Amino acid sequence: MRVMGAETDLATGTTKFTTAGAVRVSNTSGTAGLVTVRNAADDADIGTIRVQGNSAIVISLGTGEGLRGATTMKGTQIVASGF
Repeated sequence: MRVMGAETDLATGTTKFTTAGAVRVSNTSGTAGLVTVRNAADDADIGTIRVQGNSAIVISLGTGEGLRGATTMKGTQIVASGF
């Protein structure tokens, strides 16, 4: 995994990481939280992913898709090593 930028707080009303292919999302809260995946037009939700408290996951995104979530969710754009 190669880091492609600085850690960014997600937001519930703003879609982020719309140019990323993959994002490592960490939940800094002690309780589980939701990350919403938005479509490329940013006018509808594709789905939600639950991130357990004090845990992290990697989310792969399609072209133009992005993420929303509480500010306790932190995202960092990543790519596979060597790219």
